[in-house]
Amino acid sequence: MLKLFPQSLGFWSVTLFLTTVALLGATSVNALWMMESLGRQSRSAAQSAATLTEQAQRLQERTLTMERSARQFLILNDTTFRDRYMDAWKEAQSALRAVKANSGLHQPVFNEWLDTSETAGAVLARSFDEAQKQQRFLFAQLAHLRELNDEIALDVRSGIASRNDSFLHELDRQRTLLMWQLIAVGGIAIVLIVAWHFGFARPLRRVADAIHQLGENRLADPVVIAGPGDLRQLGVQLDWLRRRLLSSDEEKTRVLHHVSHELKTPLAALREGVALLDEGIIGPLEPRQREITGILQQNVLTLQARIEDLLRYQTIAWQARRLTRAAVDVREVLENTVEGQKLQWQARNLTVSVTGPNAVITADGEKLSMVVGNLLSNAIRFSPDGGTVALTCMQADGDTIIECADEGPGIPAAEAARIFEPFYRGGGQPAVASPGHGIGLSIVRELVEAHGGLVELVAAGPGARFRITLPDESH
Repeated sequence: MLKLFPQSLGFWSVTLFLTTVALLGATSVNALWMMESLGRQSRSAAQSAATLTEQAQRLQERTLTMERSARQFLILNDTTFRDRYMDAWKEAQSALRAVKANSGLHQPVFNEWLDTSETAGAVLARSFDEAQKQQRFLFAQLAHLRELNDEIALDVRSGIASRNDSFLHELDRQRTLLMWQLIAVGGIAIVLIVAWHFGFARPLRRVADAIHQLGENRLADPVVIAGPGDLRQLGVQLDWLRRRLLSSDEEKTRVLHHVSHELKTPLAALREGVALLDEGIIGPLEPRQREITGILQQNVLTLQARIEDLLRYQTIAWQARRLTRAAVDVREVLENTVEGQKLQWQARNLTVSVTGPNAVITADGEKLSMVVGNLLSNAIRFSPDGGTVALTCMQADGDTIIECADEGPGIPAAEAARIFEPFYRGGGQPAVASPGHGIGLSIVRELVEAHGGLVELVAAGPGARFRITLPDESH
């Protein structure tokens, strides 16, 4: 693909556009030329047919005039009628030549008509007495001229019909040719569309996927874009950005670990010092002094726990970008997680149920178990003794949905928007359990979003209901 499309996206876009325009333009020009050519042929055929019909009718009329003038001459012996015969004969010859020229026919009937008309004219050119003696022969010649006129008229009609048939045949031929041209243009257009899809549309989608991947902090896979040169260069820049983000995250993690380590050393010394004071190593403490050392000791322990939580959260957030995907049965993950926390929920006399079909998706099984484990431990903490926790898996529209519902106090609407923030703890903490660290739900969100999914709080019924929607990355 790289060798097929070495130029830029703009170059190939303009090339494909101009090629399409050229094909459509050539087809349109050819269609217009065909229509113009057929129009000229149609007008020429119509004009020729009108001329032939007119001249054939003129030939018949002049032949009748010739016969009528010959009869009047033989009856009245008036040379005017003989002159009228000669004039009609000349006009008939002119009409005959016009018919012959426009029809393109070279049949003997035309020569026979001329010979017969000359024979009849020769009879009339003699004296009146001689013409009367040969009037039977003359009338026979004139009658034969009428027969020849009928034959010529039939030939004219046949010629017009033949021309019409030829025109219709040419029309069908041109229409078939145009149809094949349109089919060829359509085939070329399909080839261009397929070339655009494989050469440009797929790389553009890969660019969009790469940007989406970077936006979700999935930095493990390198960005490789095939296609035109500028798209490949864009892929190189995106991969450079991926490496920079990866390096930035690594540097941030190193700095965080370094700072945490630097804090732990004086913090340990402070904790030991407070412990020595509390034990009375330097002398007995008064009640108010002991109260102060207790406050110091509690806050030192809290600070140490916060540092450890911060490191744990950063470690998990870092691991979320390095998923090891494989086929995972979601229901099996739910059942294993419930079994793993059996002692905790049995100690509270809780009932934990798992429902739903076996749904196999492509995901990181270890990270998914951590997600379900955090939701389940959160539900156990907030559930009343003897309550019920329900874990459900289902599939809808190609996605896999996991729900975790408890019968605890629920989450106030004012806190719902912040519960996934790191180190945020709501006000309704259970009195029977130790206070949480505020990173469980934020870890859930990090791991779910790393899988391209969504976690949300569903406001339905008493207690809290969390819903996770995971796409199947295998499709």
